[in-house]
Amino acid sequence: MKKQKSSAPNPSKGFTLIELLVAVATFSIVVTVAVDIFLMGLGGTQRIFGQQNIQESGRFILESISKEMRMSKINTVDGGPYTTLNITNAKNETLDYVFDNSAKQISRAGAVLNPNEVEAAGNFYVKKSGANQPRVTVVIKLKNKSAKAAAQAEINLQTTISSRQYAP
Repeated sequence: MKKQKSSAPNPSKGFTLIELLVAVATFSIVVTVAVDIFLMGLGGTQRIFGQQNIQESGRFILESISKEMRMSKINTVDGGPYTTLNITNAKNETLDYVFDNSAKQISRAGAVLNPNEVEAAGNFYVKKSGANQPRVTVVIKLKNKSAKAAAQAEINLQTTISSRQYAP
């Protein structure tokens, strides 16, 4: 005699629809969490690169200004905040350093010092009175503008430069 096949489902073969849906949902949650963690790490890396970029730009700008001003005569009068600083450098050239705070850039004799991806705003403060050397305090706010909002970085820098060209 032949055995008849039973029409009842065999519970040992395959998954039920509920089990499959639970497995897919669990897998989706695990993958989503893993991707989010990866993207957070990537965003942190972009923020660090943005900070490094503006720090390097700030270092370059301040070093350029400091190097020239140390050997220059400061023509701008006492006070501040000024967006323009007039000096006569060691080559006897009279030129201006200008913060264009609306265009977010700093220039020396018309040549822009900050790179395109970095915004620069700031002021100069001049102190020439007394028996001390003339001093210029440079205050700069730098921000990377090409980065995504989550990766944007901003720093504030300040330095005081003493001119060696003075008559006590």
